Amino acid sequence: MSVKNAEATKEDTTSGYEVQYTNSSKDIITEEYNIVAVCSGLHNTPYIPDLFRPSPDTKNDVSNKFKGTIIHSSEYKDASIFANKRVLILGCGETAMDIAHRAIMNPETESVALSVRRGFLSIPHNLAKDRPLDVFITNLFEHAYEHPWIHALRLRWWLSTIFIRLFLFLTGSSWGFNQWAAPTKPVQRGYHIINKSHAAMSHMNVPIKSQSLWGRLWMWAYGETDLKPIQTFHQTQVEGIEEDGITVKFSDGRSYEADLIVLATGYKQSFPFLDDKIRHDIQEESLTDGSSYYLEEDYLPSEHFIVSKSHPRLGFIGFIRPNVGAIPPMSELQAMWWLEHMKGRTKKLTKKTGPPSYMVLGQKYRYGVDYGNYMHRVAEEIDAAPTLTTLAKSRHPIKALYTYCIGQSMISLFRLQGPYKSELCWEVVIGELWRVCLKRGVLENCGLLFMTFLSLLMNITACVLECVWCIITFRKPKFFARY
Repeated sequence: MSVKNAEATKEDTTSGYEVQYTNSSKDIITEEYNIVAVCSGLHNTPYIPDLFRPSPDTKNDVSNKFKGTIIHSSEYKDASIFANKRVLILGCGETAMDIAHRAIMNPETESVALSVRRGFLSIPHNLAKDRPLDVFITNLFEHAYEHPWIHALRLRWWLSTIFIRLFLFLTGSSWGFNQWAAPTKPVQRGYHIINKSHAAMSHMNVPIKSQSLWGRLWMWAYGETDLKPIQTFHQTQVEGIEEDGITVKFSDGRSYEADLIVLATGYKQSFPFLDDKIRHDIQEESLTDGSSYYLEEDYLPSEHFIVSKSHPRLGFIGFIRPNVGAIPPMSELQAMWWLEHMKGRTKKLTKKTGPPSYMVLGQKYRYGVDYGNYMHRVAEEIDAAPTLTTLAKSRHPIKALYTYCIGQSMISLFRLQGPYKSELCWEVVIGELWRVCLKRGVLENCGLLFMTFLSLLMNITACVLECVWCIITFRKPKFFARY
């Protein structure tokens, strides 16, 4: 049986949800479930900007005036569509960069241009052979055992930014990894969903680097001298189409002749199968937390983007976007939290006013989160975040402590204790994940240890200041209280 469409039409805390779906024979089946999980994924409803939506009342409607072809990136299947075409790609996410690279690598493509309204931060997913980007992020004093004052001031992120910008500068530009085109501001830790698709960047660099001797030197260093260029329209947006039907006008006065426009403009949250009342309840609850979404976009629940208070048995799994990291391990932790939440076994930790501490500061996406921070804050509420004591009492304390403290927030770490602890995960931590840390190399490990040591000094200073403050105000110190 394949579910083509499901519609929750009734919510009741005792009887559950009434779900309708069609089977393979096109029969409408109605069944009742106590619990419903929404797992339809982030990328299901393409977002089309207003300018590209057919509308006879819009004077500058691109879809009516443009004589070429307009597709959304979700429709892209094969690079053969670029043959003999002047291609314009709108967007600056990983999909836009992938399509731009496939277009420019097709020898029959006439030209390629990328329209980038605000810019982006580009760092390849592999900084070196077999060393993915997310293994260069640590847990200790950044996601765990970080003094509340240090976190409030974002001092660890500020410290990390210094080293990140220095490293990026050594690649030829401090705006991104060998990124001369379409930079964004500010380039700071915790502000951006990092674009990890880097193949098209060298082609985008060519028009900029070729204008100066310094740039041409870097072109030679990276072997970019013979690359076909990709033109970049940065900090501008499409304004309309000229009368010839092929010239795309931009808001800064520039133009580009195109035969094919690819809208790599992303997707929006959409749950058309949910009853209007359910969607309204979730939206009203989210609005009290200051949420802002695309117009016409459905809202996600307010509690870790998993459930709403009014619908605790309707779970949303896998709808968050991490800055660095993967969605599947976050989804696993979300499922663990949701199960405990329905059993009434989640802890209500003290919550400060304002957005959660794990939110990405740039706010490109309302559901964009800092990966490690999110994993820890969710895990803490079900006692699944590993403590240093638990790690120190293991069969291999050195391996376990190092893997956790100087490693990334892998899902196995959150199954060492708590309701879903597993001996198999212990073997993964002291085996596979330990080897990942070693594989970074001596230089990288020493650098991460140095960063952790500086963070330790900052946190000790904060603890001393807090002790003085508590003596003056007769309060009880919290020190490394998790939040």
